[in-house]
Amino acid sequence: MLAAVPRPKREIKPSTVRFIAMLRALDLAVNSHGVSHAQLERRLCDWMAEGQQAETRLRESPGGADRERLTTLVARKNDVEQSGLARTDGRRAKAGGQRIGELVSGKFPAGRTPPRRRVEVCVAVLLEFLAENDPDGFAAGEYGTRRSWLEWWRQADQGQEPDIGDGSLTVWGYLNTALEQLRQAGVHVGASVRAEEPAPADLSGLLAERDQALERARQAEKLLDEARARADDATARADEATTRADEATARADEATARADEAAARAREEARARQQARDERDEARRRADRLRRRAAALAMASAGLAAFAGVAADRLLLAGPPAHTVEFAAPAQEVTASQRPVFTLSRGLPAGTDWTLRVRLTVTPTDPVSACTFGMRITAHAEADGRPLPSFTSRPGQTDITQVVPLGGRGGRELRLVVTRLVTDPQCTLRLDPAGSRATAPG
Repeated sequence: MLAAVPRPKREIKPSTVRFIAMLRALDLAVNSHGVSHAQLERRLCDWMAEGQQAETRLRESPGGADRERLTTLVARKNDVEQSGLARTDGRRAKAGGQRIGELVSGKFPAGRTPPRRRVEVCVAVLLEFLAENDPDGFAAGEYGTRRSWLEWWRQADQGQEPDIGDGSLTVWGYLNTALEQLRQAGVHVGASVRAEEPAPADLSGLLAERDQALERARQAEKLLDEARARADDATARADEATTRADEATARADEATARADEAAARAREEARARQQARDERDEARRRADRLRRRAAALAMASAGLAAFAGVAADRLLLAGPPAHTVEFAAPAQEVTASQRPVFTLSRGLPAGTDWTLRVRLTVTPTDPVSACTFGMRITAHAEADGRPLPSFTSRPGQTDITQVVPLGGRGGRELRLVVTRLVTDPQCTLRLDPAGSRATAPG
């Protein structure tokens, strides 16, 4: 009984085999730089994510200045989805590049030229990695262009062997290796793309030997796929570790920023306390001057000693009689970028020791907003056209009072100038200097 002879596989068109070998040669060129199929598929996943973000931005701002670039990203995302080369379930870490491997090994689609969209997307991602790893060779056209690869695909799809032109290009150095790998993988290579082989003397023996060689090739490819899968898993773990490190760095940066902000607030509060101490010392000095003046008056006339004693007691208990000038300046509604100026007086009598008591009330125009939370104001008074020392409110203080010694200044315009307003840019606050006044001893 004669043994059954295995049925020969249907021969693929030589043009299809040649084109798949060319595509595999391009893949080998990329693989020589340590780039796996899993990395290729993850790049395709990134393209789809960028396209989805571009779609969102186009919906939010359809007439934006970068509309053309966003439209290109969306078109590229659609091409990747239609090619079927990348996962579309959102699990980027699970991308293993199996479909790209099937395309460059001729396993899918089996026996026919692969679809144009799948070829275009595969060539685009391969050329992008070559442009990153061999920019000089890519710029010199050593790997072809997307247009040339489209022309080669058309030739193969029409049954014509692709005309590769200059056979000295870098990519064609991998072509013989690609043909041999296809032959070992079981792809039937036609006579036009393979070397001549001697006629078999024993058909059954040669078929058995061929089957053994194919089995060894399949086992080798299986081991290679397993090794690639392990390498891809290691790469995924490394990417995950890098992501965790980046997150930890971001948290550390955020903590540092909060510490810097707290230190700045502490410095601001220290300056405010120092300013309060300075104002207290100045008030004490004025009280000392008043006491000395009272004592001099008491000594000027012995006949008025008793009256001077009574007056001194009144000065010590109730303070010296004072002249008071109340100011009425209209309130203003301002934002953080504005620097309002309040004209308090067109002139006080000169030669008198005046003291300005500033009162500034801050209210938000929107009562339910949080615009005064953390708000700070820096201002100073100007008398006789000369700016006096500035003062800064505490964070969130809405009723600001400040004592400013004017001395003998008062012959010119007296103004209150707000030099800095710290609040949210969209907030509008109402500043009212009502209650500000100037006093001088009688």
